[in-house]
Parts: sequence; structure tokens; C-alpha cells
Amino acid sequence: MIYIYSLGRAARYYGERIALSISGKRLTFRELHDRVERIAADLNRRGLRTGDRLAILLPDGPEYIELVYACSRLGVIVVPVNPRYSPREIDRVLKDASPAWTRAALRSGALHGKTRMAACTR
Repeated sequence: MIYIYSLGRAARYYGERIALSISGKRLTFRELHDRVERIAADLNRRGLRTGDRLAILLPDGPEYIELVYACSRLGVIVVPVNPRYSPREIDRVLKDASPAWTRAALRSGALHGKTRMAACTR
């Protein structure tokens, strides 16, 4: 839970400072906070509740960070899954963690190619 409080505080005191800068795209702390709040509201509308587990299979980037903060906001447990894992390793993690929901980036081809985001699924 401490994540969401630190983000709120950063948005309040350093709102116009850059929070994330990835591939030329920049988000201020205020923008990041607002995005996290919208994502948390969307996850809540989809039925995620405190104590639920959300498996996240995403590369490092803004969406990953936003989802972790949004989960913290809701009390949802993040189950990070390394995108470099083999399908067998991913299955093992998912079986062990038993997440109620998953969020993943699906890639065409091997580990290269265009990335398309899969919706949160139960």
C-alpha cells in the first residue's frame, strides 16, 4: 500500500516534475497519478477486489508501473511473470500463484515483433 501513498504525495508536491521518461514519452507525477487512478477504477469495474491476484506478463515499461500502482491502490496482489520465461515456466508460476486475473503483452513471432496488449481476463 505504501506505493500509492508515495505516488499521491509526489503528485501533490512535485506534480509537474517528470516521473517517467521512456522512449521519448514523458509523464509527470500528476499525469502518472491520474492514469493510475483511472486504471484502478477500470480494474475495480471489471471485478478485481482486495486480495485478488493479478498475474502481469509485461515487459518493463510505463504500463507495468501503472498496473503495479493501480493494484496497490485496490489492495490487489500482483503476480509478476517474467516475459522471458518459457511457456512451461509461465504455466508453473500461474499454477502455483492461482491468479484470478491475468494481463499480458502478446507478441507475434518469437520475442521480437509487434506487441499487442491482451485485455485483463479472468
